[in-house]
Amino acid sequence: MQGQMQSYPLTLVHPFERAERLFADKPIVSATPTGIQRTSYGQWAERTRRLGGVLDALGISADGRVGTFAWNSARHLELYFAAPCTGRVLHTLNIRLFPEQLQFVADHAQDEVVFADRSLLKLLWPLIDDLPSVKHVVVMDDGVEDEIPDDDRIRDYEALLADAEPVEFHVDDENSAAAMCYTSGTTGNPKGVVYSHRSSVLHCMSSMFADTLAVSEADVILPVVPMFHANAWGLAQAGVLAGSTFVMPGPDLSPKAIAGLMESQKVTFAAGVPTIWMGVLDELDGRDFSSLTRILCGGSAVPKSLSEAYREKIGVPMTQGWGMTETSPLGSVSYIRTSLRDRSEEEL
Repeated sequence: MQGQMQSYPLTLVHPFERAERLFADKPIVSATPTGIQRTSYGQWAERTRRLGGVLDALGISADGRVGTFAWNSARHLELYFAAPCTGRVLHTLNIRLFPEQLQFVADHAQDEVVFADRSLLKLLWPLIDDLPSVKHVVVMDDGVEDEIPDDDRIRDYEALLADAEPVEFHVDDENSAAAMCYTSGTTGNPKGVVYSHRSSVLHCMSSMFADTLAVSEADVILPVVPMFHANAWGLAQAGVLAGSTFVMPGPDLSPKAIAGLMESQKVTFAAGVPTIWMGVLDELDGRDFSSLTRILCGGSAVPKSLSEAYREKIGVPMTQGWGMTETSPLGSVSYIRTSLRDRSEEEL
């Protein structure tokens, strides 16, 4: 006997179209070296569709790997959906890899194009001649006046978008590859992990559960965790599915800049590694963090003293998350069960 409920492919096209249809007026904020830039989901969606046309115009193959070498920004979020929603595979390149590791990863993945922030081009360009599969390097001007090489392989992001036509998104097979990351937490060269559309959508949905991250439309999310690190722990995709407001921190991850964004943009949910929150701790005094409801911390164990310091200063303790690149990456989230909440710290 077969069930009669609808069977529909779980692809990233659906979170994208949901955000486009329901949340067109919601903001996406990006911090840049030249100031705060604001756009809306509606504008973002139109540009993302144009970016799909850019990938067609560049001749990227049907399942070609689309590399990114960029900070957290609205442009990077455009790439997060334009690549997989046109059947290509998003490949976020970790800007903190050693040059030889970076060269290995991009070559092993057979990236056909790399979209790079201008401020990071100086790290990528010396490797290009050793990356025969990379036919184009598309530069995203993030406000830093670094030199751009005079080379036919270099293209300008905004110029390409201006010349492109929006395209319709369609992916038939939910098991086809949507994105890939390489983990350096291993012996030898980094190992590639490939995420399907289905796994990505399921990860988005699991991040919205009340007993995991509880990502919701009401959230203002500050993903300090980089979009090149395990897909920003899935927040860049889950937030789109939920229709959350995004605050993208850009290249300035200094404690003062992060604290300033949390306060000025009324962030409700922030995520980053312990070293980030250790630095921000000294910036908490005298600021208004009344909008903040949770801080996700992962990447390494959260020191009890750090979590307790946040509890004492702003009334919000750390939420410890655990995962791996291989688990999309969310594996578990630490909450104290209701049956244990009356126990003393010694008993816990």
